[in-house]
Amino acid sequence: MRNAVIALLALAFCLVSTNALALKVGVVDIEYVVVKSNKGKAAKKRLKKIFDKKQKALDAKQKALLALKGKIENPSSVVTPDARRKMFQEYQTGLAKLQEELMKNQKELASKEQELMKPIFKKLKDVLDAYAAGAGLDLILARSQHGVLFSKDAMNITEAVLKKMNGK
Repeated sequence: MRNAVIALLALAFCLVSTNALALKVGVVDIEYVVVKSNKGKAAKKRLKKIFDKKQKALDAKQKALLALKGKIENPSSVVTPDARRKMFQEYQTGLAKLQEELMKNQKELASKEQELMKPIFKKLKDVLDAYAAGAGLDLILARSQHGVLFSKDAMNITEAVLKKMNGK
């Protein structure tokens, strides 16, 4: 009985290892595909436009604060101590508001990026599913900073996936 169990386990191990050897794997650089795809480029362009608009407004406020700081620090200006104190309070309040607005803008941009990337990642998943089915792949791995350390060039499907993402 014991020998039968060992023989059965050995047979099962051989079958599993044979199936593991037949596994077809593809490797894709997701970040590259997203950044180089037409939709990814369009999303990046939209984000840059939003960022530039917000940055321009912040720069104007920062310039006004720097001018106020210059008045406060200028020893030759004829300003009463009370007026200087009010300007300093105005400067501190303005600086706090500027930092608040900067953090708010960063959150808004991160949210907008997530919103713009969601449909791109959905399409990428659909493309990967279709590619895997068409190429007979059992597994697709993402090449990233901490992902796949090595793969043969024949396993790299990044360019093929990019072409499909762009509808070519």
